[in-house]
Amino acid sequence: MKRKTMVATGIAAAVVLALGGGYAYSAANSRPLVGVATAQAAPLTVTVSASGSLVAAHSAGVYPPVAGTLGSVKVHDGDTVTSGQTLAVMATGPLKLAVAQARAAHAAARAQGEAVANGVPSAIDRSAATAALSAARSQVSTANKNYASFRADYDDATAEEQHAMLPTLRTLKTARSTANAALQSARAGLDRLSTAGRVALARSAASEAVRASASALRQAEKNLAAAALTAPFDGIVTVHGTVEKGSGATPGVPVFTVVDPTRMEFRASVNETDIAGVAVGQAATVTLDAFPDPFTGTVARVQASPETTSTGSIAFGVRVRFEAGQSRLFQGMSGAADIAVQSIPDALTVPVEAVLSQGSGHTVMVLGPDDVAHARTVTIGASTDTLTQVLTGLAAGDRVVTTGASALADGQPVRTK
Repeated sequence: MKRKTMVATGIAAAVVLALGGGYAYSAANSRPLVGVATAQAAPLTVTVSASGSLVAAHSAGVYPPVAGTLGSVKVHDGDTVTSGQTLAVMATGPLKLAVAQARAAHAAARAQGEAVANGVPSAIDRSAATAALSAARSQVSTANKNYASFRADYDDATAEEQHAMLPTLRTLKTARSTANAALQSARAGLDRLSTAGRVALARSAASEAVRASASALRQAEKNLAAAALTAPFDGIVTVHGTVEKGSGATPGVPVFTVVDPTRMEFRASVNETDIAGVAVGQAATVTLDAFPDPFTGTVARVQASPETTSTGSIAFGVRVRFEAGQSRLFQGMSGAADIAVQSIPDALTVPVEAVLSQGSGHTVMVLGPDDVAHARTVTIGASTDTLTQVLTGLAAGDRVVTTGASALADGQPVRTK
């Protein structure tokens, strides 16, 4: 063979080889690049997340013993107090006057009782009966004023406040009725003393008057003794409204609330779509905006009544109890709770992006040893934000396509990252 012919043949062969190699390179690079993960068995915990804020698990209101005004205030909102510490003192002038009036009424009732017991319906008896009548009228006046004052506050209160004030309103109304009944009894006693033949009835009325006046005196003394409003336990004071010297205090309405800062709970608003899986005793993690580290706790209570959120959806309140440790907590601190509603100890899982939905079914693109993707129908179970449980269709160790799975066709070769 001539030299020129050999050279030409060699060039042609080189061109063919180059073209073949370029085609092979081009074909390899035309395969789509996909992400890959391995199906594996591992514990899977399904959680429900909900926002909320801290509420007091242990708190108590500090109430005045009787309607009146504050003579002095010893604390401010947010102060730390100890059990038995004086928070405020009621003005004692009216309370002392009430004791004096009750003592005088009791003395008059006892005098009347002694006179009637002696069976001598005379001028002395009439004087005692008159004194008892005067005391009864004073009690009626006081009871009417107390009821009218509290009723005015009740009428101006909100529906929620009225619900809390209703027992006191009923008590004052009963006291008014009792005072009026005592007045009628005193009048009747005076009338009965005008007839000597009715001494027995007078004795019974006088005895009742003594007992009633003694009870009124004990209550007046008790109110005076309770003029100092004290903390029921160690905690932090919350002040309601305007609390200062001279401000009014109403029975049944707390002047202060004392909160135990070491016993806080997180109240989360769980959406109605998630509440069915939440139960008392489930583990939960509370993350507060004010602290970098989360707190571990458990669900303590699930509220049965629904509430409407600011977005108009329906939610249910869930209380999570947790240990605060050395953290200083305050009511109203905001954050979120993650509640473990389901725990699967040995779940076969894949990343959520590996599962493709087709109508009501699901498929996963599985890679063989030759990096060819094949569609496989699977049945899925529980899911989290990142993982999905596969019940059937996969085995541990199977390689599945994650990123780029939706663009693949069955039997398509791929490149892996």
